[in-house]
Amino acid sequence: MNSLGTRIRNLRKERKLTLEALAGDRLTKGMLSQIENDKANPSMESLEYIAERLGVKASELLEEIAPSTIRHLLEQVEIFYAEIQLDDKKNLQQTIEMIKPYVEELPLSYEAGRLLYIYAVAQYLSGITTWESPLKRARFMFKEINLLSHWFETYVLQSAVFMEGRNYKMAYSCILQAKEEAEQENYQLDSRDAGKMAYYISIFQLAIGEHEAGKQLVKESIANAHKNQFYYYIDDMYRIAAFCAMVDNDFEQAEHLITKLEQYRVFVEQANVDAFIFTLRAHYYNNYAYDYEKALEEIERFRPLMDIGAIKFDKNLYYCEKGKSLYLLGRYEEAKEAFEHFTNIPSFILHPFDILGFNECFSYKALCYAHFGELTTAYEIAKMAYMDSQDLIDLPYKQKIEETYNTIKAQIDTV
Repeated sequence: MNSLGTRIRNLRKERKLTLEALAGDRLTKGMLSQIENDKANPSMESLEYIAERLGVKASELLEEIAPSTIRHLLEQVEIFYAEIQLDDKKNLQQTIEMIKPYVEELPLSYEAGRLLYIYAVAQYLSGITTWESPLKRARFMFKEINLLSHWFETYVLQSAVFMEGRNYKMAYSCILQAKEEAEQENYQLDSRDAGKMAYYISIFQLAIGEHEAGKQLVKESIANAHKNQFYYYIDDMYRIAAFCAMVDNDFEQAEHLITKLEQYRVFVEQANVDAFIFTLRAHYYNNYAYDYEKALEEIERFRPLMDIGAIKFDKNLYYCEKGKSLYLLGRYEEAKEAFEHFTNIPSFILHPFDILGFNECFSYKALCYAHFGELTTAYEIAKMAYMDSQDLIDLPYKQKIEETYNTIKAQIDTV
């Protein structure tokens, strides 16, 4: 890092001061030059004088990184991080390069913790495997300065990374670690963070097959959200609760929860809530009510959202259910045309409930191709869906996926 003399010189130049102007009437120009070139060490009195002339505290000059430098760096980095959060990764490498020179010498502060957090995110997204080290340092800093919301966010990030790798047990363990530490240390999380913690615990419980515990916690979380008037995850919790009700064949409860989600939609008027409702109803009518015409109507309501261009309105959400509806209606030509646009599971789909739902749609796509005699393509699709579902929890969708794979495999074997 920069020496004391270099820091003084850099600040002087930033403020467009000459050596003579900074030296004033208490230092000679020559002495100041020696200090800047690290050939002389200023007395504390001289250092305080120089700091006053530069408009900073003497302690800032003595620190490896001045607080003002860290604040300025964070302001620049936050601009890039906002873009990264919108899935614009063009400045990932620049973000890393901006923070890297300061990482080892960052002091204990909010700004330093925030820089380390962003550094960890940028490293992970760039495929750099050392991302956990800065994240844990950020966690320590936030804990030490009692910024518990930011402390908890480090656990959320770490669990999200595990979830992305489909390591749901590790993701669950990570959030439980945060919960246990909060309880042991008697941390007072605000209602927002307490609600978020319950939300993540519930979705990870459902992801590893703890169905009843997860379902009960979702129910409690919805009740607490209304009690505390904190609705941050309420749309997703209603969606998950409705999904659980469908899996349990409790269709009256599923309808009730979807209706609640629709009431929330009127309240917030957000397109992503519309997307939840349209795809959820289409799925319900296709898989549980067997009203394929109604399913087609619901998924067509999703179509205009694709024009928004946001990642959450991925075309695969539309074409997977549309293709399935058309196939189940016996409209095979139209189904195949729709399925041709259904090519992959969107990157933000991470939960086994959703992954299995998509893979079941791939099974219908395979059946559609098999209907037209394209057995090789059908087999490849069916096998992909089958293999991709093997390590996930058992849900009704897995049975359809496995049956389709075995049926098409048997057809291939007899050719």
